This record gives sequence, C-alpha cells and structure tokens, in this order.
Amino acid sequence: MPGGLGVVLDSFGQPMKEAIESAARLGFRRIELPAASGPVEPSELGRTGRRHLLRLVRGLGLELSALGGDLGGNRFMDGSRVEERLDRTRAIVELAAELRVPIVTTHLGRLDERAVERGLLAEVTQQLADLADRTGTFVALETGGADPATLAGLLGRVNAPALGVCYDPASLLIEGFEPLAGIEPLASSILIARARDAVAGSPRHAGREVALGAGQLDLPEYLAALDQAGYRNVPFIRRTESEHPLADLAEAKRRLESVIR
Repeated sequence: MPGGLGVVLDSFGQPMKEAIESAARLGFRRIELPAASGPVEPSELGRTGRRHLLRLVRGLGLELSALGGDLGGNRFMDGSRVEERLDRTRAIVELAAELRVPIVTTHLGRLDERAVERGLLAEVTQQLADLADRTGTFVALETGGADPATLAGLLGRVNAPALGVCYDPASLLIEGFEPLAGIEPLASSILIARARDAVAGSPRHAGREVALGAGQLDLPEYLAALDQAGYRNVPFIRRTESEHPLADLAEAKRRLESVIR
C-alpha cells in the first residue's frame, strides 16, 4: 500500500474546515470529504468556494482522494425518488471531476436478490456506470446492507471498469456477514477500503460500531486479504459513533500504522 493513511472527514464531528485541519494535525495524508449535504454539496459550493477548498487542502499537505455521496434514507430503493437521487449523485460526480477527485463513494441501499430481480437497481447501477465513464471519475458502491456476492453479481452484469466498491468491514459485521470472506468475490472491484470495526449483531442485540481493534475485525488478516486482492490504495479510517472522535481517530491511526509496519 502507498504511504500515508486516509480518513473520512465526517468522523471528526466537526465543521468542514476544522475537520480538514484536524486531519492534517493528526498526520493523515488523504481525505474523503462528504458532499451529499453541507458546505461541499454542489449547490452550496460556488466557484470561489471550490478554489478555496482546494487551496486549503493542498496548503495543509493533504490529498482530496474521494467525495462522499451517500444520500441516506432509502437511497436508491424508492422507485419514485430514483431520478431525483440520480440527479444529486450526478452533481456530486461532476463536482469530483471538476476538482480532479478520483472517487465518489455512494450507497445503493439494502441490496438482496429480491431487490436485484425487480430490475431497478440494475438500471441505477448502469446509469452510475455511464456517469462514471463520461466524467472519468470512479464511483464506489458501499458494501453496507449487501451480501458481497450479490453486489459482485450486480457489478458483473454492468461490467464497467469505472464502477467499483467501497469496502466497509464494520457495516458487513453489523449486517451479519463475514468481512474477510466478502473480499474474494469483490477482489477486482475494491476502489477504496475502510478501516472500521464492529461487533456483530445477535438475535438479542443489534450489531454496533466500536473502536478499531475493540471489535471482531482481525485487522492484520483484513489488511493482508486486501493486499492479496490487489488493493493498492490506502485504508481510510472512519468512525460514526464516538464520544471522543479525535482521541479515537488518533488511536486508530496508531494501531493501523503498527500493523502496516
């Protein structure tokens, strides 16, 4: 894997500028910046704002590696809202192309064989692939809510090199999937991988995110499996449920670096 580590900026729970500065202060080198809402949403970020954003990121020695385009809610599962959500995603991908950000991450929603058979997701996936091809920007579909084999099958139908996967082991654990086993069917499609841990759910307790190293993810085995799969990007640390995000992210970075070395 290349040098440096990545972080998803919404992990900090801070306004955009402060989060970018925190990432630099903790020694991260690559960042994923949420763009589905807030100040980086395409309709909110004008030409001047775009120039200032790039100047800030580069001035702190950071690389803007991805934009986050997860729209939340039912994502693309509600047929009545698909066109509106494709339009919002299109604006994010076009923003990424303008800023020369190589990857946009997004989430299709709960993906199972029944949802695939309805045909809507195949159509959505094809449109995302066409958009990625047209702009020269990679679109990475998050693994949460999907059996990795089902997602691999959907990607195989489209067969578009610019469409791939954002691999999140914690979301797979929470949904009851084995995160290491899921890498193999998606091996050729992983564009960006999270470093995120969780405790799997049970009939009595829901799964939940925990600090990296405190859950059921075997971190050394996970990184080795990514390497075996040909993943050459850096891991991107993410926390979504933390009372002390700065301390947790610093510790996660330390732990990840100790394994990589």
